Amino acid sequence: MIVRSAELSEMDIVVDVLTEAFHEDPVSVWVFPDAERRPVALSIFHRAIVRGTLAAGGNVDVTDDLSAAVLWTPSGEEVVDGDAFAGLTGEELGRLAALFELMTERAPAGEYRHAQFIGVRKSAQRQGIGGWLLRHGLDRNGAVPAYLEASSPMSAKLYRRLGFRDHGPAFAVAGGPPMQPMWREP
Repeated sequence: MIVRSAELSEMDIVVDVLTEAFHEDPVSVWVFPDAERRPVALSIFHRAIVRGTLAAGGNVDVTDDLSAAVLWTPSGEEVVDGDAFAGLTGEELGRLAALFELMTERAPAGEYRHAQFIGVRKSAQRQGIGGWLLRHGLDRNGAVPAYLEASSPMSAKLYRRLGFRDHGPAFAVAGGPPMQPMWREP
């Protein structure tokens, strides 16, 4: 399997991959509780995050068959213009704001690469693709540590197999599911 940087012309596909992959994710379900609306809301959300990743000088990596994607941002560069979320409801924006505030408070200091939104299409899950995709980014980042937040016990298990360790206790917004911060030394 080949992992490469996504082309600008493929960003709609990246958004589709992430929207599909995160439809049942515990944090996504909490932020966007209406299952029928969730694909639309996730698409708006992921489009804004992808644009923010590119604007921050991050990387959008994909598999050659476009079945998986991961967003990597430099530490301290995760800024998304609030207007980018136009189309989300006030309740959705409120939950996102609370989540972003807590994630910012819990983010480590210093230089690292933040792996965000590692997503694999449902039809390609459980085949090792997510691990392959992450290893590519970890190799590319070389001597720079990596950080991420696991949004489910299953994802935390994958990240531990790749050398990530818990970086403090899990955290959650009031009423939201826990997220486990994780760190990997180079």
